Amino acid sequence: MNGTRIGAGARERLYASTTDTFDETADLDYIAIEYALNGEPVKLTRAEKIHTARILHSRGLSDKAIGERVGTGASTVRGWRENGWKPGDTHPKTRSRAPRPEPVCGEPRMYRRHLKNGERPCDACRAANAAADRRYRLTGSQKAA
Repeated sequence: MNGTRIGAGARERLYASTTDTFDETADLDYIAIEYALNGEPVKLTRAEKIHTARILHSRGLSDKAIGERVGTGASTVRGWRENGWKPGDTHPKTRSRAPRPEPVCGEPRMYRRHLKNGERPCDACRAANAAADRRYRLTGSQKAA
């Protein structure tokens, strides 16, 4: 029997650009993008990944399928789409933390800062460090209850 299975025929090839091969302003390699659009293995920069994802999204592919073609996760593709096809500052699942306040005299952290700076620790810092050390030996934690 001489037949072909469904889907085994020649499939449509996707092209990123028909005239250019490189965009210097956006730092895009259209040949690499074309390979990624057609499911061929290629290394892409972040800008190229976003450009490829935007083209594939306009073709109706799911975030998971787009992520597999460009080499990222579906959540990253969703983040790009929700951010207007621009890279986000952080991954969508990352928490942002407030910076730690600067240590003040009377804390064990300031005792260590005095030592690091080659200074003699003040009495308040020495007492706080000794209290934290006692707590650690008794309870296994330096933090006061």
